[in-house]
Amino acid sequence: MTEIKAPELVLLFRPDAFFLKPWRGWGVVRDGRGRSIDRFTAFGQGKAGSRSATTRQTFEFESGLVHTVEWDILTDDESHYFARDLKTGVEARGQAIGPDFCWMFLSETPGPLGKLVRARTTARYTLVTEQKAFSFTEVRRFGRLMRTFTTFYEQL
Repeated sequence: MTEIKAPELVLLFRPDAFFLKPWRGWGVVRDGRGRSIDRFTAFGQGKAGSRSATTRQTFEFESGLVHTVEWDILTDDESHYFARDLKTGVEARGQAIGPDFCWMFLSETPGPLGKLVRARTTARYTLVTEQKAFSFTEVRRFGRLMRTFTTFYEQL
């Protein structure tokens, strides 16, 4: 008798869906050499609009820094995503890469002397279960790795 197997469930990360429900997270920041330089917790929630979704995300670092963003997220019919931080105006472009999702944008980050500099940021998200995800974010300036953020998220 031939055994029939159920099709494998493919988990696709969609930022406009995952970050709508209340969530929490935690992670670590590393410098360009891989040394841990800070840790953080995070939380947020979103809301759906008629043509977009908005998500508010707050990151609280052990160093005392609190960073809040509020992204307005739009998508087209071809799985391309566009987002804008309502506070800073930073714009991001995103797309699915297989089951993962990747945001790309320019952000301001502390440079070698503490002064804020613009850097290319790439954030890649992987859904582990329907309610849990990981992200790995790289911040680069002129191709040089400045920081990484590794984050675990779970919906509440």
